[in-house]
Amino acid sequence: MDGTEAALKALIERFGARVRAQIRQHRLDQHGIDIDDVEQEVHIRLWNALSRDPKAQLPASYIQRTVMSVLVDAVRRAEARPAEPLPEAEEQAGEAMATDEARDPQRLALDGQVTDSLLRCIGEIPERRRRPLELYLQGFTVPEVAEICELTFDAARKLVYRGLDEVKARMRESGWEST
Repeated sequence: MDGTEAALKALIERFGARVRAQIRQHRLDQHGIDIDDVEQEVHIRLWNALSRDPKAQLPASYIQRTVMSVLVDAVRRAEARPAEPLPEAEEQAGEAMATDEARDPQRLALDGQVTDSLLRCIGEIPERRRRPLELYLQGFTVPEVAEICELTFDAARKLVYRGLDEVKARMRESGWEST
């Protein structure tokens, strides 16, 4: 276990119960937010802080500010991305046919090959572009990627889009022109 992991583990042992209590008291279920996701995001931000300085002594006030920041960000994301309405009956019938096509063994095998190739291509790009790209592909916006990776907006945007371009080029080189 390296210094960052040990420091994070010590912080979680020391402040974990308080962090969970602070998260729960804000009734995030009203916004459709999973408490575990918020707690994990707090851990990620603490990890990032400790990665910069593994010997840092993060006081309780820093932990509390981090929790509040994550809570505010989670609520903003939930409000910015409202739930989609349920599809009408006709749309459901069309989706049923699409689902049958998706279960086709050849299609599943091809999808698996594309996914494997895509993951390999993402893994081959330099770490500086890979992390922002992975976050972007997980659904984070460029401003969110900038905050998580502690970059400026322009730097995050350039890293994400250069990463996308590089992955597309690698996919074409691997023979995946039409995907």
